[in-house]
Amino acid sequence: MNRRKVLKVTGAGIIAQLGSVTSSFSAAFAAVPALAQQVDAFPSSPVRIVVPVNPGGNADRIARMLAQGLAKLWQQTVIVDNVPGAHTSLGVKQVVRAAPTGYTLLSSGDQLAVNAALGRKLPYSETDVRGVTRTIVNSQVLVLRPGLGITHFEEYVALLKRRPGEVSMALPIGHGSIYHLAVELLNQRLGTYTNNIPYAGGAPAFLDILGGHVDGALIDISSATQDVQARKLVPLAVTSTVRSKVLPDVPTFQELGVPDFVIESWQGIFVPRATPDEVVACLNHDITGVLRSREFAAPLEELGFVIAPSSAESLDQIVARDIAVFREVVAAAGITLE
Repeated sequence: MNRRKVLKVTGAGIIAQLGSVTSSFSAAFAAVPALAQQVDAFPSSPVRIVVPVNPGGNADRIARMLAQGLAKLWQQTVIVDNVPGAHTSLGVKQVVRAAPTGYTLLSSGDQLAVNAALGRKLPYSETDVRGVTRTIVNSQVLVLRPGLGITHFEEYVALLKRRPGEVSMALPIGHGSIYHLAVELLNQRLGTYTNNIPYAGGAPAFLDILGGHVDGALIDISSATQDVQARKLVPLAVTSTVRSKVLPDVPTFQELGVPDFVIESWQGIFVPRATPDEVVACLNHDITGVLRSREFAAPLEELGFVIAPSSAESLDQIVARDIAVFREVVAAAGITLE
């Protein structure tokens, strides 16, 4: 088995010396120097990635693509284990309680911050895990059914103010989700309110929008791109700071003059809080290399995902920032879990 060694690097943190790996990933690491003193061999046994949602969705797909890349790099088995339930908390709990050795990883996202902001009773604290790296960003797009007759954002705002509470917005995974908070925050910024309808998933929400039963939604760009390009949905604005490469004609909310409205759905890799810095740095280095490989990035970028690796510290800061923002949204909207 080919293993690469974890190295301690004075001042620069921990980086990895690569052994023999497949040529498809070697370019992503070519510029990384191999320095200093050998600490340990990692991984020397199978690694488990816990995904706290059901198989088949984007979060599951991303974790499986990452697992495939890491398995090639490490020449080691990487297992993806779906542990859905209780708004992702069942899967998170398994990782929190795992040995802090780097062999049990959590692939999760903004729901970590949403759960904390909502004050859900959780079997852990958000500080019980620490970030390794963000993996992707998947901003949202405001889409409407064509039959509504709205093609510009200004028309949408005018409709909301003319018919308050009548325009229906689908919440693809129900109350207490990133989509719910995004709709509430947009209403707060615009001084409007909508009739929000919860759904058990994105598929039934899309069917009702396409069927004309619901007026619109704030939904991930990657989920909406195909229907937007087929003119089955009318896109009005995206929640990112810059325009999406797959929807270049759709303006950002910032361009349209909506203040302080940037919503980024994201995914990242986490480990138990007590995991040593050396192991976290090793994981960060290797996962970042896989994320930047064309085998991983190209098919996701075509769908509208942004490959967005980060430092471990930055991911912890993203979680803390989102919790603070979402708590303000929850308080202002009076959202409860009852």
